[in-house]
Amino acid sequence: MFNIIAIVFFWLPLGLLTYHWFGFPLILWLLVKIYRSKTPQGEGYQLPKVTVAIAAWNEELTIEAKLHNCLSLEYPKEKMEILVGTDAVTDRTNEIVLRFAENDSRIHLITVSERIGKSAVINLLAKEASGDVILFTDADVLLEPNTLMAGVKHFYDPKVGLVLPAYKRVNKEGVAPEGLWDKYENKIKEMEGKLGVAVGVYGWAMFMRRSAFYPLPPDTINDDYVLGIFAFRRGYRSVYEPNSISWTKIEPPEIEFKRKMRISRGNAQQFFRYSDILLPKYGLVAFVFFSHKYLRWLGPFFLLSMFAASGINARTPFFLWMFVLQLIIYSTTPLLLWMRGFWRKFLFPQYFIWTNLALLAGYWQFLFGKRLKYNWLRTERRID
Repeated sequence: MFNIIAIVFFWLPLGLLTYHWFGFPLILWLLVKIYRSKTPQGEGYQLPKVTVAIAAWNEELTIEAKLHNCLSLEYPKEKMEILVGTDAVTDRTNEIVLRFAENDSRIHLITVSERIGKSAVINLLAKEASGDVILFTDADVLLEPNTLMAGVKHFYDPKVGLVLPAYKRVNKEGVAPEGLWDKYENKIKEMEGKLGVAVGVYGWAMFMRRSAFYPLPPDTINDDYVLGIFAFRRGYRSVYEPNSISWTKIEPPEIEFKRKMRISRGNAQQFFRYSDILLPKYGLVAFVFFSHKYLRWLGPFFLLSMFAASGINARTPFFLWMFVLQLIIYSTTPLLLWMRGFWRKFLFPQYFIWTNLALLAGYWQFLFGKRLKYNWLRTERRID
């Protein structure tokens, strides 16, 4: 049970997975109890001008609802602008934005005639932004009315470069099923944010101090993650604001699989380009990146290792049971494609495997698949 194969290929991966999912959150909780950063509430602080920056490509199904949503945000009109950057669209996106711009001077359209990719569009938006704070947000995401007021308060602290809003996902009926996965992620980000090292950046919505922005390489896949890396490299802190909320939709498993594949391609790119963030000079930031991100990226390989080690050692009862249990979970994972409603809650182990399979597929695509020129793949959906 404790031969060299079992120790190296079963117990070590199991220990790392256990640390990632349970040990790391416990350490975060203890660190928060010992030390938590506080945002100074300076008297006489003036609300900063905010640029809401939306990178869009063929978003005629969502852009109208998105602009209505942005115009309804509670913030002084004279201190807010809305920039929409489009990437050589072939639908009615530009027409819709220009119609809004005619009626509200806060809205401006930035467009290009030839495809340049999302990262390049984000660079254009940041260059044209006049706000001291930029809220990067996707075209298919809705924001709570108090999103800006809740988020910008953290920029009282000149060391804060990023503010991460909370996110909630709704199903097609518009109901927010508080999934275990979402609860876990938001809680982790909340604890990291109290320490100033919230690394779980999502492009759905993220505040960034304009001085913390650094232009993205044009082939960047996960622009949100890389912007966070750049801010940390420049010595800025990242916090979390639970009262600043973005809403997005839960997609069917097959579409969610493709989205996670794309993210995984970006993870592989980040691993090769930005692993210097793990250097000791980054201190707590390096620890959090390793524990929260890198161990999760390695999760598929840990699971494969454990499955193989269980099969090799199946002559012992313990590993035989482990092998059979894993085999049952793997073989029932496709049920996620068909099962809905109440019984789906019992498929959490299968959802975990499904997510890791998507990561593995993304790595394969990055290493052996066709290189995309623009790295802008999005989910086709509308805001209802």
